[in-house]
Amino acid sequence: MNWKKFLKRGILGAAAVTLLIGGGVPAEAAPQVRVTGGVIQGYDSDGLQIFKGIPYADTTAGKNRWREPQPVKAWRGVKDCTEFSPIAVQNEASTLDYQMPWTDEYLDLGMNLENGLMGEDCLSVNVWTPAASANDKLPVIVYIHGGANVSGSSANDVYDGTEIAKKGVVYVSINYRVGIFGFLAYKDRTGEEVTGNFAVQDQIAALEWVQENISKFGGDPDNVTIMGQSAGSINVQNLIASTAAAGLFKKAIALSMNNVTTDFPNRSTLAEAEAASQKAIGSYTLKQLRAMSPAEILALQYMPNTVIVNSSKTGTRFLPDAFATGEWNKVDMIWGGVEGDQFLFDAVIPNGNFLEPASNITADEYTESARKSFGSASAEFLKLYAPKKNSVTVARQANVDRMMSNYFYAAQLKNNSDSNYRTYLFYFDHVIPDTPERMKKYGAFHSSDVNYWLNHYTKIYPRKFTAKDYALGEEMSSYLVNFAKTGNPNGKDSRGKNLPHWDAFDGSDRISYLHIGDKIRQTEMNASKSKFWLSLY
Repeated sequence: MNWKKFLKRGILGAAAVTLLIGGGVPAEAAPQVRVTGGVIQGYDSDGLQIFKGIPYADTTAGKNRWREPQPVKAWRGVKDCTEFSPIAVQNEASTLDYQMPWTDEYLDLGMNLENGLMGEDCLSVNVWTPAASANDKLPVIVYIHGGANVSGSSANDVYDGTEIAKKGVVYVSINYRVGIFGFLAYKDRTGEEVTGNFAVQDQIAALEWVQENISKFGGDPDNVTIMGQSAGSINVQNLIASTAAAGLFKKAIALSMNNVTTDFPNRSTLAEAEAASQKAIGSYTLKQLRAMSPAEILALQYMPNTVIVNSSKTGTRFLPDAFATGEWNKVDMIWGGVEGDQFLFDAVIPNGNFLEPASNITADEYTESARKSFGSASAEFLKLYAPKKNSVTVARQANVDRMMSNYFYAAQLKNNSDSNYRTYLFYFDHVIPDTPERMKKYGAFHSSDVNYWLNHYTKIYPRKFTAKDYALGEEMSSYLVNFAKTGNPNGKDSRGKNLPHWDAFDGSDRISYLHIGDKIRQTEMNASKSKFWLSLY
């Protein structure tokens, strides 16, 4: 790890961080807060108070492995909270990831079990606050990271809360267990059983910590918005459907995943998940598994990310079922996806390899794919999306329209369940700066919108951000802050300029959403295409 990354992670300690970042303020002047467990010390930076690696639960090692998160152990004295905690145990991020669009800021490079930057004592939160006092009652955003529920952490640079907190919110990011440590459901040959959803329980415990402590950072526990992207979005929607999470948040932002129409990662019953685990690791007892090192558990090469539905501990249900019964945590939502999402899921016309668009699709290939996807409805589809000699462009548009019809249908189900809660749909296709070759190759890839929602422009990877990028980030982050404050993203940006108007879902059958590209505009699909897509449901 280089010098900049040491400084970024605060590994130099409170005194050095305060000296280097806080403009020479003596270490004893660093901010301190009493939270569950004891007193913590963070640091001042650019008008904010920042605290990293605050434990919200005990270690998950040893006897606590595959147990619900245990109460945090109290500490004596002042706990240094100027660096991130270890990330959850997972396969180490590899430079092979550079074959794909995700660069340094999206990855946990250099963090592993050997250097202590990864481990089972990982259940922590990080707080960025601009509050002048504990009485400010600022809106709170709690960010749940992505990573397919098998990787990732709150330490990724892309989730940095500095700029969004400057806009008048308390920003919190959290760690939770992933992969086999977070989702194992297993009954061993002795009859001992663990029932999965430990990651969901971690997220609920983190939100309970927020309820108990965030007012001490100037946040309003009665105005909490949960936000997540990709697997984080899956988790946001699981929390919406969870009876155990009732009362812990008021609004939700779900980026690049739709639990209503997309089944990725898988959801399962307990019996189905246990059968899969027994097939993979059935020769071990849970006592033996708990005695193994984290590396030995990873070496089992079994990484479940299956959320158990109908869980008695978390009350987690399939989201459409929750909408159908009306038993869900009622929230206003921002919900939508990115152009590059079509390469991961929702594609009806295959148009490339994993996250990499094709350069050519013949008319015959396109037509054959349409017939396989739509069967008896393919004739109507081919009228609306007629093939061309090279059908790449029309295939991509068809996939985007399918993706946005999925979000629109999900909003319909939510609205039919309770129309008192608004849903704001979006589609993002602005291409983040990179080399010309990579921009052409990956376009607006999965995760590339997060920088703009948080108004954060990384310095870890050399992106040549332009005035257009800064303007877009100002608008998107302003939508986010307005929504966190009131449940409505519309209004003014931080400069006092009116934002392009964003229509809430209105119950109509005409698919519409906010198109966030180089410019922002409300978009409405034509009536014939809207009718076609919605008829499929």
